[in-house]
Amino acid sequence: MGQKISSTRSSKFDYEKLGFKAGLEIHAQLDTKTKLFCRCPAQLRTDEPHFYIKRFFRPVMSELGEFDKAMLREYEKGLTIIYEGWNDTTCTYELDETPPFPPSDEAVDIAILISLLLNCDIVDEIHVCRKNYLDGSVPCGFQRTMLIGINGYVPINGKKIGIQYVYLEEDAARKDDEKSKGKTIYYKLDRLGIPLVEIVTAPDMRTPEEVVEAARRIGLLLRASGKTRRGLGTIRQDINVSIEGGARVELKGIQLLEMIPVAIDMEIARQLELLKIRDELTKRGVKEEDLKEDFFDVTDVFKNTKSKIIKRVIKSGGKVYAVKLKGFAGILGWEIQPNRRFGTELADRVKAYTTLRGILHTDENLKDYGISDEELQKLFKIVQKGEQDAVVIVAGDADECIRALRYVVERARIAIRGVPSETRGVHEDGTSSFQRELHGQARLYPDTDMPPIPLPEDRIDKIRKSLPEPPWDRIKRLAKEYEIDEQFAEELVKEGFADLFEEVIREYKVPSMIVATTLLQTTKALSRDGIPVENLTDSHFRKLFEYLAMGRFAKEAIPEILTHWAKNPDIPIDDVLRMAGVRAMSLEELERIVDEIVSKNIELIKSRRERAFKPLMGDVMRVVRGKIDGKTVSEVLKRKIDEVLKKL
Repeated sequence: MGQKISSTRSSKFDYEKLGFKAGLEIHAQLDTKTKLFCRCPAQLRTDEPHFYIKRFFRPVMSELGEFDKAMLREYEKGLTIIYEGWNDTTCTYELDETPPFPPSDEAVDIAILISLLLNCDIVDEIHVCRKNYLDGSVPCGFQRTMLIGINGYVPINGKKIGIQYVYLEEDAARKDDEKSKGKTIYYKLDRLGIPLVEIVTAPDMRTPEEVVEAARRIGLLLRASGKTRRGLGTIRQDINVSIEGGARVELKGIQLLEMIPVAIDMEIARQLELLKIRDELTKRGVKEEDLKEDFFDVTDVFKNTKSKIIKRVIKSGGKVYAVKLKGFAGILGWEIQPNRRFGTELADRVKAYTTLRGILHTDENLKDYGISDEELQKLFKIVQKGEQDAVVIVAGDADECIRALRYVVERARIAIRGVPSETRGVHEDGTSSFQRELHGQARLYPDTDMPPIPLPEDRIDKIRKSLPEPPWDRIKRLAKEYEIDEQFAEELVKEGFADLFEEVIREYKVPSMIVATTLLQTTKALSRDGIPVENLTDSHFRKLFEYLAMGRFAKEAIPEILTHWAKNPDIPIDDVLRMAGVRAMSLEELERIVDEIVSKNIELIKSRRERAFKPLMGDVMRVVRGKIDGKTVSEVLKRKIDEVLKKL
């Protein structure tokens, strides 16, 4: 019944006809020395925390006396939050024990610079606001945020994509998935408070390709500022998607640009299927009031069950509950994305808001779960199931079961109206699952701890005069001036290496391709092998290329050196070279090694002549790799082989 969607780029959708609209929300961590509202160093920790603090949360009203619905949902989870902190990088502000410091001047200046790069107007004064978060990611229960720029734009293909807002805000704590379990969630306080900018575009994009190009351009501008952090997760992009008759849905967790069109098409397909479900329910005459919160304790039905799932719950003191969804037969099995059905939408809500792991329902083969025909007949009799009805079953703590079935009924009622506005997490295949309802404005209100902060015009003008070269112009200049491929040039800008690239070439006269391949390809290869290259800073690379220019090692040794240095980032390069077994080799020493290898392979040279070069080059490099340049090795070996051949 549902529509199969291919993950290839040959889309079947007419975006204009569907009334497709999309906007972006891009978050980027700023590369500052300290955090935003305290003076703790802005650094992530990998060592064991020094202390733990337990907290519980409750919702508060907005300035208008309203509760944000999504906040209430979080509160209903009844979570216990445990924070992990460090004595030397965590302070009382992060624990919500003292008021905030004035925001970091460095972070404010960077946010102004980024706003100017996005052609924004800068506000006259900063007003710090609070955004409520009750998931535990912020110990005080709210995130402090400041509007910096408005009414900007980014040009793409002759079109201006509007930039509605640029905010400066503090990043949240990061979840410790290894320790979190059930209703107890652990958060690390190291990331909390690191400054970030949030860039909100207008919904001006009309095709997935425009979304990709806008995200690419904004990403390049952020990197061109030279003030954002590098590495996976330092730039996060969310996409707001809607079609005519559907609803605005926020897609979160897309880190690769190439996944944007796939995720968008998957969401369009989902919304189209949900609209078909709405039409089918209307055709069947199903109304919201038909879906009642009549929840039945059916534990006795399954007291002798062979279902392992249900038996385990009952044995541990849990209960089994069921609810009838009138007129929903066949709807729960309706496919809305590949391998995801409407029943999955119900299960997502249950998993998001309760501790239960999912649901069972009558649009799937319940015999696969060990449920017998006799048990089903007893169940159907209790809930009074009709031919056109569906039944949903949950098992677990009694109170959790009741809460879960309330969410099931609520989501089923929404299906009669169509597509809900919500936030969804994107999976690797482009499909998505429910995370939470979209937050409303009721969670945003002024921060009474911070007075307004004026932004004088001379401060803005000073920053305006220091704006970097537009990234698209710089890419073309780098490619031409340093004779590298334009794709290399774009990667250097995108990864934030362009300044370092030019500086190294100017200072140390290292060949441009060696610098580019080291910064881009070597680091990525090492990262794939599990080497913590995120520990390497610009100063590490400067010293690396300085020693390379001095002849202290050959370029072939770079991967080995970076491997040791990434694991021991605080030690001097001379110690790293000793650990890597790297030292410079003299030409005389090279010639001696080549002579030894050639003399042992005279018969090979006689039989293969010039073709003996390749295997012998491999033998020599195994001995001298990293100690002398490969070009020099090649020249010496060819000369020695020629000398042997002349004597034959």
